[in-house]
Amino acid sequence: MTPDSFETSPDEPENVLLPLFGQLAWLVKRGHGSFLTIEFGSPHLVVREPIAAPPDREPLARKMLARRRVFIFGDWHFWVEHSDWQLSVRSDTVTSEDMDRARVDECLKELDGQRLLSVKPGDTPHSVLLEFDLGASLRICPASYASDEDAQWSLYVMDGDILSYRTDGRLDREAPSGDPPGQPSG
Repeated sequence: MTPDSFETSPDEPENVLLPLFGQLAWLVKRGHGSFLTIEFGSPHLVVREPIAAPPDREPLARKMLARRRVFIFGDWHFWVEHSDWQLSVRSDTVTSEDMDRARVDECLKELDGQRLLSVKPGDTPHSVLLEFDLGASLRICPASYASDEDAQWSLYVMDGDILSYRTDGRLDREAPSGDPPGQPSG
């Protein structure tokens, strides 16, 4: 399937992830706090050219904006955001609450390179279970701190579409912003 060949149904968010079935998970990493990112599909280089910042911006901001930034993303960039999650691999199980970063990173490395086999409704409302070919599973459910409008997870497609599954169970489609997947505007 190509990145733009999926159909959505608010009642079945797992349908949004159908194009990922059989795809390798790669560049699996933990971001800020408990956020996770996983790339699927062919890799793409995305370049953000330097930006001339207004003179009233802080020196550090001007310095950062003046840099060229290069990002690598897959056809699909899966971003686990305002969620409680549990990752089980052959060697261990970790959660979004685990503070042992080295242990979490080891489990994420074990997930890296596994093929997504299925996505099923989870055992709690508005949750999903992703299952992988070498035994990994990733359970994602709404975080207790999140508001109804917060995204549990988002799927960024290289064509610019962004599909977000909210903590209230709604599926939102966002218009392309022109920014690299998973990156803030500007």
